[in-house]
Amino acid sequence: MSGWSILRRIIFGAPLPTEQAEFQRLPKILALPVFASDALSSSAYATQEILLNLTLAGLVGMRFTLPLTMAILVLLAIVTTSYTQTVYAYPSGGGAYIVASDNLSVQLGLFAAAALLTDYVLTVAVSVAAGIQQLTSLAPSLYPLTTHLCLLVILTITLTNLRGVKESGTLFAFPVYFFLASMYAMIVWGIFSHHVLRQPLHPLNQTIPAATTVVTAGLLLKAFSSGCAALTGVEAISNGVRAFRPPESRNAAVTLLVMSALLGGLTLGISYLAQVGHVVYTHGMDQESVVSLVARVVFGDNVVWRGMILIATTLILLLAANTSYADFPRLSAILARDGFMPRQLANLGDRLVYSNGIILLGVFSSILIVAFHGHVDRLIPLYAVGVFLSFTLSQAGMVKHWFRYRGKHWQWKAAINGLGAVTTAVVLTVVIVEKTLQGAWIVLVLIPAIVWIFQRVHAHYQYLRSQLTMIGYETEPLPPHTVLVLVHNVHRGVMPALNYAREISSDVRALHIEIDPTNTQILKTRWNQWVQDIPLVIVESPYRSLVGPIVEYIRQVRIDHPGHLVTVVVPEFVVTRWWERFLHANSAFLIKMAVANIPGVVVTNVRYYLKPPQANGSSSQNLLYGRNPSR
Repeated sequence: MSGWSILRRIIFGAPLPTEQAEFQRLPKILALPVFASDALSSSAYATQEILLNLTLAGLVGMRFTLPLTMAILVLLAIVTTSYTQTVYAYPSGGGAYIVASDNLSVQLGLFAAAALLTDYVLTVAVSVAAGIQQLTSLAPSLYPLTTHLCLLVILTITLTNLRGVKESGTLFAFPVYFFLASMYAMIVWGIFSHHVLRQPLHPLNQTIPAATTVVTAGLLLKAFSSGCAALTGVEAISNGVRAFRPPESRNAAVTLLVMSALLGGLTLGISYLAQVGHVVYTHGMDQESVVSLVARVVFGDNVVWRGMILIATTLILLLAANTSYADFPRLSAILARDGFMPRQLANLGDRLVYSNGIILLGVFSSILIVAFHGHVDRLIPLYAVGVFLSFTLSQAGMVKHWFRYRGKHWQWKAAINGLGAVTTAVVLTVVIVEKTLQGAWIVLVLIPAIVWIFQRVHAHYQYLRSQLTMIGYETEPLPPHTVLVLVHNVHRGVMPALNYAREISSDVRALHIEIDPTNTQILKTRWNQWVQDIPLVIVESPYRSLVGPIVEYIRQVRIDHPGHLVTVVVPEFVVTRWWERFLHANSAFLIKMAVANIPGVVVTNVRYYLKPPQANGSSSQNLLYGRNPSR
């Protein structure tokens, strides 16, 4: 086993056979942390984004925190009920791309796919940035390292997911359940101590800023659209139904309902404590999160409880990105199978995961982190457009699905999905109007650009299919064959290539590019001594270029013999140790790259494998004393 193979085993684990795919499916208790961590973790920044807008109106504006949260929870209930229908209607995985393509049009399906892929990348960036914000709330000295810490976390999550879905689910289960237990303990204790024990909440050393605007419908809509970040990740379970153990649809639906109930309770509890505790969060306060401020309200100066809350929140936010690592590669694989993304994205890796998609997601999310310096408040405005566009297209597709296939209680099901489509479309409109100037325009430009890329990739594969079809194919006689053997010197590594050339054609030429005339004279002498039946062609290279003259000569051969097939034979010796490769020019690769695109030209390597030094002591000794072993 090579050193690279051993390293891969250590990092990614041993390869899994294809028949083990069924055993990589998840029970509900592991599926919840894998698919719901994104949605659950959004409760950590949903209230924060509401306050970010309402604080502009001072104390009067902050009083709308709880009513807006209630409105968001109503929307959450509608979306959850709608996606429950999708889970049962598409047991193989009913992501917005599949639903919209199947029921609306391929074009709208591609828009849904582009929106989802954008959402998944943003989910990783936002979740990781929000997680690091919790960490800097606990340890402010780490704030200058925000970007570096975000990149380190993305790298860690990427490597973990490359080990496989089941292992990542087991690894992430504890942080998710620890977060749920910690946050609900804080919420329950805060409400119980305030209302039952009649203990006042701990005051914060914050001054409620003077209102810079009045409470208007526009301000409330902006705060509402920001708080709708709480719904991100709700669709994840419908995209990954096939990852559940049988019965897949039922287990996915139950997990979806449990996830939504837990998310609603968390968001409502945090918003309630933030409102009654007069928590202030405004621009420039991104060093300490709202969760940290609420923990201060409930626990005061108790560092242990506040630290536990922030550590739990940090962990789930950092691991919430795992939802995207489950769905982005799967959606990319579906698009690749349909011919809209590179086919390599449909390949399962050693650990039965779509490794190329996982790596691609890690790269894209890292670029976002660097571009926005890991600041969650700068990333959030980009977030909701893709989410609600995919929501709307998916639910509209489900309405048409029920009208096409009907079935039992189809009118009721169509009404549920219709309500979801109308509601999410209204929210999408609000998000576009209120968030465009805050950065959402980037996503509005990016999604059509991604759709255009999908179409170009698909057009390429269609063209390729038309060129490779066997329809109308007729066998053609082989053309005359000219073989060119590239020669630098005469030694044992060249002789097998010459013998190969003699076997495949009677028209064989040896081609030498003259860079040093002295070496050319030595070559001619040795050529006359060892090779006499193959003509030696010498091409001068006054500028000491190797590849250029070779290409020019091959083109000239094609012009002189337009009907000939030209085979370029490249002799190549193989060293016994990996580090020895760096001691040689390795020009064979460059020659192959330059020649391979010339029509009517075939490039082939004939390798000569060197013996290990211990098996050929005489050669090693000759080399030691500077003698030429090829004589």
